[in-house]
Amino acid sequence: MKEPSVFRKPGSPYWWCDFYFKKKRYQQAMDKNKKKAIKKTKALQEKLRLQSSGEVNLWPAFKSEYLEWAQANKTPATLKWDKSAIKHLEEYKPDIKYITDITPALLDKFKSYLILRSRELEEALKLSGRKRRKQKGLGVHGINRTLQSLKVMMRKAEAWGCFATPQKWNTISKIKTAEGRVVFHTPHEIRILLDFTHELAEKHTSGYCPYETVVLLGAREGMRRGEIFHLKWTDVDFEKNIIIIQPKDDWHPKTYECRDIPMDKLVRDHLLTIPRRGEYVLYNTYGQRFSLDSLTNYYRTRVARKVGLDSFIHKLRHTFASHLVQNRVDLYTVSKLLGHKNILTTQIYAHLIPDTLQSAVDRLPEIA
Repeated sequence: MKEPSVFRKPGSPYWWCDFYFKKKRYQQAMDKNKKKAIKKTKALQEKLRLQSSGEVNLWPAFKSEYLEWAQANKTPATLKWDKSAIKHLEEYKPDIKYITDITPALLDKFKSYLILRSRELEEALKLSGRKRRKQKGLGVHGINRTLQSLKVMMRKAEAWGCFATPQKWNTISKIKTAEGRVVFHTPHEIRILLDFTHELAEKHTSGYCPYETVVLLGAREGMRRGEIFHLKWTDVDFEKNIIIIQPKDDWHPKTYECRDIPMDKLVRDHLLTIPRRGEYVLYNTYGQRFSLDSLTNYYRTRVARKVGLDSFIHKLRHTFASHLVQNRVDLYTVSKLLGHKNILTTQIYAHLIPDTLQSAVDRLPEIA
């Protein structure tokens, strides 16, 4: 293909493309950088050629188009799962040529392959005596998440007209797992965590420990990990005594909805005293931003394990909800504070409602 030409319009900082395809003229701004503008022009020409020839259903073309769409419409974490799912699928079936090669039957076989592979790795782990396996494999959650990503991808392929007839993607069911009860901390354990983080703060020259903020926002406000990480000072309204969970330019809450959480006294007093080092509330002791994963890992290794507790950030959120329910706050109110879209999600805390089940059984009539 001939190298596309780009040009600059007077007064415009952008390089523009100008070419004809199928008797139609395409003239549009591409990029401020000339090399990038040429690259984008090539990509546009190739896309038009594929659409015209019917080759748009080629797996590489669809994959590229889908990941571009996902990057614009999904969170970085979800995009990461999509890329991982594609990688695992291509390892299983490296000869995929067309998107239509991927069928419900293929995904069902792929699911079986992942399950068997996971079992083999677990067996190898037991025989080796190691605590963690070196080989990269997927557990139950990973398999379910991989299949979910591929099903969403295939439904999008249908919506884009890649399949002549509807496919039964819902026949690919996730692996069922036993539902355990939610784990949460006792008030005494939260005190242990807070005392330890307070000690860390006193030892540092800044007099600040970010994990104290994490424990309070999780256990006393019920905030998710991402909500804690992306909390800005503009979201903290001391006058109204609320913390506002709202979307940012590069992030949005899990349910895409805003909510206000009344501030607990401990949280308010803490936020009024910690240093402000930028627009975000959470910084490390050196005034730098964490990555989301390092925040999670450091909390477990530098705080929880040091005090002998099995703790993770989402367990703090469970603690907030569990303590409310145990103190007779109704599930509807708890649901609103947690930002659950459906109250059924909040039902996992129903067993903690004090005396409800016992009082129900006590109403049985006496047997004469």
